[in-house]
Amino acid sequence: MPKYIKNRILWGYDLNLVAVVSISTLVLVLERYHHLNIDFPRATELIYYLLVPLAASFLLFRDKPWDYGIRIGRWKSAIILAVVCLAAMALILYRVGKMPEFRSYYHESHIDWSELLLDAALYMFAWEFLFRGYMLFGLEKSIGKSAIFVQAIPFVLLHLGKPFLETLACIPGGFIFGYVAYRTRSFLPCFVIHFGIYVMMFFFTNS
Repeated sequence: MPKYIKNRILWGYDLNLVAVVSISTLVLVLERYHHLNIDFPRATELIYYLLVPLAASFLLFRDKPWDYGIRIGRWKSAIILAVVCLAAMALILYRVGKMPEFRSYYHESHIDWSELLLDAALYMFAWEFLFRGYMLFGLEKSIGKSAIFVQAIPFVLLHLGKPFLETLACIPGGFIFGYVAYRTRSFLPCFVIHFGIYVMMFFFTNS
């Protein structure tokens, strides 16, 4: 007798969709209200955004990490898309970095770049897995390519409180990230792009 859900339909409900939406929402709420007291950089996000979804998907459906984009995927397309996106964003962020709204939000009197790079890398890895890994490829099993647009909704909402133009840009940005992951069958290019954007934002607003 299997101890996992083999048939993902129950009483007409798509259990895969229910699981992905519920777990994604749960970990976002837990991260907001219950940070974990673990002495490791970004342990809270790594556990909630990465380990919990992976564990839940395995226990419920016996899904593997590569089912959610933890793989190299189409690496040639990934390299091309990452280079194009980063080059385009470098030009945009150079101008954006001079705007008072962005400088006041991102400017720091002193930046420890080694600490910032490590922190940003771990955070962006967990963040991108949740949206462009777990949510995108998880929802794809239920709603197909439309998952590109659905995963962008919480992604944009989590930018509320940041500069208006940045949050607004996250609407098409979320769609682009979703497309990149869908096209390459991996969330890793999105991690590279998002990490690069984050670092460039700090560099241009503090230079």
